[in-house]
Amino acid sequence: MEGPKDSANRAATGNVALRPWASLLIRDFSLIWVSSVLVSTCAQIRNVTNLYQVYHLSGSSFQLGLTGFFQALPHVVFGLFAGVLADAFDRKKVILCTHFLHLIPSLALGFLTMTGAIQVWHIYLFSLMTAFIEVFSWPARAAIVPSLVPPSHLMNAITLTTMILQSSFLVGPAIAGLLIDHAGVAPTYFISASLFIPAIFAVLAMRSSGKPQGERRRVSLGSMIEGIEFIWAQRIILSLFLLDFGVTLVGFYRPILPIFASDVFKVGATGLGALYGAPAAGSLLGSASVLMVGDVRRKGALAIIAALFFAAGLVLLGVSKWFWMAVVAVVVLGFMDSLSVAIRRTVVQFLAPDAMRGRAASLITVFAQSTNALGALLAGSAAQLWGAPNALVLGGIVCVLIIIGIHRAIPQLWRYRSR
Repeated sequence: MEGPKDSANRAATGNVALRPWASLLIRDFSLIWVSSVLVSTCAQIRNVTNLYQVYHLSGSSFQLGLTGFFQALPHVVFGLFAGVLADAFDRKKVILCTHFLHLIPSLALGFLTMTGAIQVWHIYLFSLMTAFIEVFSWPARAAIVPSLVPPSHLMNAITLTTMILQSSFLVGPAIAGLLIDHAGVAPTYFISASLFIPAIFAVLAMRSSGKPQGERRRVSLGSMIEGIEFIWAQRIILSLFLLDFGVTLVGFYRPILPIFASDVFKVGATGLGALYGAPAAGSLLGSASVLMVGDVRRKGALAIIAALFFAAGLVLLGVSKWFWMAVVAVVVLGFMDSLSVAIRRTVVQFLAPDAMRGRAASLITVFAQSTNALGALLAGSAAQLWGAPNALVLGGIVCVLIIIGIHRAIPQLWRYRSR
């Protein structure tokens, strides 16, 4: 009987087409995948609970934006350093260490809430701590994947990781909303902490080594500079990063979704969970589309088209008069964002050698989280000044102008074809 390894070998030699779930038949990849899903689900439960609690305690749109800023700031400050560590140390041990540390913020916030001592600054502090832990976890998780699957499975593994992780963005917010409404905020934090236990055991069960290939690399400023030079030399990657930076900067809508749930549509925490889960539903649809269609050669053109539809989704959310209409708009936003993520991650993993994968993955995070941090502040400030709906309509218009500007400045992005 043919096993998963035999199927992988046949696929590598071109004798069989990959099934959509092919990488999940490889034991160690499936374990790291399960671990990542659990960790991501926990993070989403905790993040939605953070935002709900901040708005409940303060009633301030600006402080909602500030919460998103603190969740993103460590990624910007320490992202490149985390990538260097992922290229220098055993990636499996780095992942295990971050999983254990993730227990602290959830348990601490649960106890503070249970005792009634919780204040907004506590949430800011532990949001910073959570993001600091995650900034070291993500590059190691991303960099270990290519060593767990054959080259023929790489795109399949990346798309599956993106797709399945997005399911946690769908399930996590929905669970958070239901738990907050029916159990309370403190139990929600404790339940999120419990998800890390099976995630830790999944990583421990892996047989593959997490050590990077080649000789031991030093952690130094020069290593960080090498990562930046690599991205700068790969101009298509750089142009994709710049497109994502510009679009997300003026279209980061997630931190102000509690305003739509509480003030615009008055649907409570359960409705908030639906709004936060809708982008994940769109992302799952987008990733499923990528798996079904297969490789797309015109990746640059697809990135630009997806960005334009993202801008349209922002405007649709801003002008929505009914809750279902807002949910549809956020599904569109998630769908288009998933296409951009699939293009960016696939191009980076194909172009980066193993010695550079941690730094390349961390640079993706730095670019993304830099825009999230600035976009969260911009979204909160704009919602405070003009109201959340008007802020999103204006953001969609500015988004289109940015896309046109990048297209004119870097015309080769539209013409780019992958081999």
